[in-house]
Amino acid sequence: MKSNQSGFTLIELLIALALTSLLLTISYSASLKTYDSIQYHQFIEEFDQDLLYLQQLAMTKKENYYLHFERENNRYLIRKGGLGSKILVRNYPSDWQIELDTLKMPIKFSSKGNFSDPGTMKIKTKTSVYFITCPFGKGRCYDKKT
Repeated sequence: MKSNQSGFTLIELLIALALTSLLLTISYSASLKTYDSIQYHQFIEEFDQDLLYLQQLAMTKKENYYLHFERENNRYLIRKGGLGSKILVRNYPSDWQIELDTLKMPIKFSSKGNFSDPGTMKIKTKTSVYFITCPFGKGRCYDKKT
């Protein structure tokens, strides 16, 4: 009788499965970091645009408008006059942590377009930590990844 064995051994199969699972783990980790980075960049672009809008409102309307973070609801709002009417509401991912270091809430601009209380805040995402600095005398914020 002739034996025709053309299959794989158990060890060869286990090695192939281990390599496949290793490649899948690496690709998942890379895609998670990429998704997190894209999500942050979309958020910061929108946040910058909202700050410009807030600045324009303060300069043109000569009234008080405020940006306030509601961290328990994972969102920030632009309101007219303290707790007045909501002008804008933006949500951010629920797994992010936003910590105000020296930036005081609410964020507001003077009638000349400068931050009333400049400072920094920290955003912790799943994979990264970012610092956002709103300097004195500027109407822009700068972000930095650590």
